[in-house]
Order: sequence, then C-alpha cells, then structure tokens
Amino acid sequence: MIKDLIAAGGPGLLIPVVLFALLFYAVRGLFGLHGRRSQHRREFLEHWDPKRVDDDLWLEVTIRHLYGTPLPAHVIRTALSHPHASQALLDLSELWAFLDYNPETRNVSWQHKWHRSRTARGALRHWPVIRYFLFALSSMAAAYYATRIEGLSQWVFAALALILGAVAFLSLWHSDAEKVAARVGEAWIERINATSTIGPPPDKAL
Repeated sequence: MIKDLIAAGGPGLLIPVVLFALLFYAVRGLFGLHGRRSQHRREFLEHWDPKRVDDDLWLEVTIRHLYGTPLPAHVIRTALSHPHASQALLDLSELWAFLDYNPETRNVSWQHKWHRSRTARGALRHWPVIRYFLFALSSMAAAYYATRIEGLSQWVFAALALILGAVAFLSLWHSDAEKVAARVGEAWIERINATSTIGPPPDKAL
C-alpha cells in the first residue's frame, strides 16, 4: 500500500510517511513509559514496609525504583517527615539533578550559579516551554521544507525535523524540574542542610 502511495505521489510523499510513522512510535513509547511508571507505583506499594525505613540500602533502592532518582537515605527520611511525604519525594526527585550533594558533610547546594538567584529561578521556570515552541516550530519548518525539495537535501531536512521534534518534546517533558526549583528549591536546600549533623558547606564563589 505504501509503495502504491509513493508511486502515485512521487518520492516526496515518502518523507511525510516516514515522519508520521516515527511520530506514531514516539507516542506509543510515551504511553508505554507512563504505563511502566504506573507499574512501578503498584510495585512500590506492594513492597513498602515502614518497619524497614531505618535500613539505608533498602530505603534508597526502593525510592529509586519508584522515582528513578538516587536520593540519599537521610534526604529520603527528611522528605518522609514532611506533612505531604509523597509530594515531597516527587519534588526532590525532580530537583535533585540541579543540586550538588556532598556525601562527607551530607549538605546540598545549587549545582549551577544561575539557580542561586531567586530572580533567575523565576525566569528559568518559563524557559522549557519557550524552548519547546522554538524547537517545535523549527521542526515543522524543516519538515515542510523537506517536502518541497528532492535528493539528499530532502533527507537531511527530514532528519533535522525529527531531531528538533524530539528535542522539543524532551524539553517539555523535563519542564517540571525548573518549576520545582523556582517554587521550593531553596526551601529544600535549607531543610536538608538543617537536618545534617555537620554544619552547612561554605558559600561557593559565584
């Protein structure tokens, strides 16, 4: 059937067909990822044992299985002491990539200097969405241009459209981390460092 369509529409029709097929499989992959997360939540609830919270290894592995983030045991316990423990663990799992953890002092700080400014954090929370539209529009422009030309250039622009589209969706997929950083990032740094038995780390040079 596809061969008949290409024969009727010419080689230029192959590009939209390929783009549609790849988009279809990408959407299926996203739904599959959501299904795996639901399965992880069910498995977590089946294996969660409050009596083993004092076991560092068990606690770290169990939380990592649910959220996919290697949080230290004492940080997890800090989250569990929060009135809304589930939301606290979710926020920390999103935020953790932006934090620099010192295992010796058990303190955390911002990994990048731009997150140390409250104003910058407030602006950065909107950047993933802006970046998504920039990449998405560029992807559509490249895909449209790929249908108007022929030869090797057609495939180059088609590949560019796919790459830009994938980057756009990944940008939107990870947008929650910047929102969490702006909303509760500084509060969690203070909370974690306050529970450490060792004093807070010295300020880093900006």
